[in-house]
Amino acid sequence: MSKEYPVKNTDPSVNLRLSQELKDTIQAEAGKRNLTVSKYLRELLEQIYSGDYCRYETLKDKVENFLFCKDFVQLVVWIYSKRYNKEKTESKEELDRYIATLKQVHTHVPDYLVKEFDKVLQDVMKVRYEESEYSYQSFWFLESGLDKSRFNLKLLEQFLLDDESLRD
Repeated sequence: MSKEYPVKNTDPSVNLRLSQELKDTIQAEAGKRNLTVSKYLRELLEQIYSGDYCRYETLKDKVENFLFCKDFVQLVVWIYSKRYNKEKTESKEELDRYIATLKQVHTHVPDYLVKEFDKVLQDVMKVRYEESEYSYQSFWFLESGLDKSRFNLKLLEQFLLDDESLRD
């Protein structure tokens, strides 16, 4: 029995039987990625045998755990709260916790956001380690006169509200 559409390449092939449910799932996943079923399964098998599949899942879990951890959420809420009151009202322990969280950001968000969080880190460290009791301690990362020194809340909002960027 000959095929209607002969295979155009000489790559080896494998035939196997699947349940209808599994076949439907595979087709749906391939469709989501705009891939043929063959290409989707080929890439999936390559990732599994190279070890990249598990590595990706592990990194994804690590990033999601950080982005939804209490310390990061508190940091983001605190950053937003500084729009209304830029004066230092935090204890040294709170500032130390923010600093520790800010130092972890670089492995969990894209580079363009790391640059934004570095602005906050720099400002928080300046206020935290300022020893003079005569200095007026306030945070300026949201109100800097220069755009390049000001924390861009829009970039953070876009990142957190875009499901696709969270997946990437």
